[in-house]
Formats: sequence, C-alpha cells, structure tokens
Amino acid sequence: MENTNLESQLRQLSKNRLPLWHEFPDFELYMDQLVSLGNRYLKNLQGTEITASMVNSYVKKGLMHRPNKKKYDTANVAELVVISLLKAIYSLETIKKGLQSVAKNTQTDESYNYFAQLFNKTLAEIGDNSFSFKFDYQDDLILLTEKFAVHAVIYKIVGEKMVSLQN
Repeated sequence: MENTNLESQLRQLSKNRLPLWHEFPDFELYMDQLVSLGNRYLKNLQGTEITASMVNSYVKKGLMHRPNKKKYDTANVAELVVISLLKAIYSLETIKKGLQSVAKNTQTDESYNYFAQLFNKTLAEIGDNSFSFKFDYQDDLILLTEKFAVHAVIYKIVGEKMVSLQN
C-alpha cells in the first residue's frame, strides 16, 4: 500500500516543472510580485515559502543583484528560484560562490535554462521510473556541479515525501 502511495506521490511530483527564462515576465516587478511569483513557481517543490525578508537578505549578502529603484528584473526571478531550491541543501555562502562561478563563464539566461532543463528532466525521469544519475569526469566542472546540485535537491524532496508517507 505504501509503495503505491509513494509511486503516486512521485508521479505527482514529476508533473512539476521550473519555468524557462522566456516564460518569466519581461517587465520589472516590485518585491511583493517577486515573492508571489517565486512562491507560485516553487509551490510543490519546497516546504517553506519565500518572504520579502529572505529576498532582502539574499540581496544584502550578494546572492542576488540589487534591484533597480526597488524593481526586480528577470535575472532576479531566476536567482530567487535557484537560491530557494539550493538553500535546502547548501549554505548561502556555497550558493553564492557557485553562482559567482557560473556568472564568470555563462550568460544568466543560459545558465538558468541549463539548470531548469536539467531539473525538469530529472523530475520527469522520477515520474516514469527511469531515474538514473550518470556523469562523466570529463564534463565541465561547473556543469558537473550543477548536475550534483540538482540531484541533491531532488533526492531531498523525494526523501521528504517518503518520510511523510511513514507517519
């Protein structure tokens, strides 16, 4: 019975997806709009909601770039989505270093789309029971790091689903 519940929950989880860059609003947002949008995108993927104080903290600590006259752009939305997912398994300092490394080598839209597509593909594989983790030591170190991070986040989400079924 429990495995049927697990299978059902994992199928339901696998229907979630992160938006791609072109799906983000192409206009600036105020804080409350940014928070609302971030929570909508991550609704079924994390237990805690994003708050304005979290966003302010991320900006203050240099994880997100500063808004322009209290308006947040598309890059801020992408940063918020990635930070919100990764903070469940990594320290904010580790996330900051990772984001800085990615920013040196890749455009924000390209790096975000890579992350989102990898995340979505991995979630879909869970739903159709074809989940596997393959990597090549010859892969670019940043891309390899993203693969490990995405899998860690998803393993955490799946683990939490499994624990909730046992209660």
